Amino acid sequence: MYEGWRWMTARREFSRARASDPDILTDFVVPRDLLAEPSQINGTFFTYTRLVSGNAGDPAKFTATKATAAEYPALLGQSVSFARLVFGAGTVNPPHIHPRASELLLVVQGALFVGLVDAARNGTLHTATLQAGDMFVFPKGMVHFQSNNSTVVARAFSAFGSAIPGTISLPTELFETGIDDPVLEKSFRTDQATVDALKHDLQKAPAPAPPQNSADGALVGARLAAVMLCVGTAFSLVL
Repeated sequence: MYEGWRWMTARREFSRARASDPDILTDFVVPRDLLAEPSQINGTFFTYTRLVSGNAGDPAKFTATKATAAEYPALLGQSVSFARLVFGAGTVNPPHIHPRASELLLVVQGALFVGLVDAARNGTLHTATLQAGDMFVFPKGMVHFQSNNSTVVARAFSAFGSAIPGTISLPTELFETGIDDPVLEKSFRTDQATVDALKHDLQKAPAPAPPQNSADGALVGARLAAVMLCVGTAFSLVL
């Protein structure tokens, strides 16, 4: 009896950890709180209106407005989701990973410098400068970033191949989760002072000053590319 209970408990715990969207046996998933209210499943249930109106975006910062299963329950099990990205002048969407989805980015205003780390090719960094109307795909699980190196606001939309794509921010996960400093020093081949400086800067999180000219924008892009190469090298050592 005890063994059977333990097996059922382990099965329930395992089911909570998913590497991808579940395969559903119905056309769509009805949230538990609506099962007793079938009349509530109407056009409103399948509609989401807050992707743009819910967050106008601060033109001095980077902001992301999501439409995933958490915000939009009708997406559960549908393997799609969306996000609206607003980039203030000189701002960055830091290097990050979506563990459960590829991302298709469409620039609709301004220009973005983007890149991804190809871990399968020894951490090769692939970059591009996108103009309005251009698209770029970030394969699932690859480290990537977007940067607005200009003096004007840039806007983009991202489509994801999962209702729960997830986002793992590398700066946050590496320097704000309590990993021992000696581990970070050895991993990045740096010293305690540098690790302390990075943690301090991340805690302050000041709004970056916009580039003053195109040369400054190019310098920001070059620095970010250099950081991504370091990240790519680190990843290639463990993959």
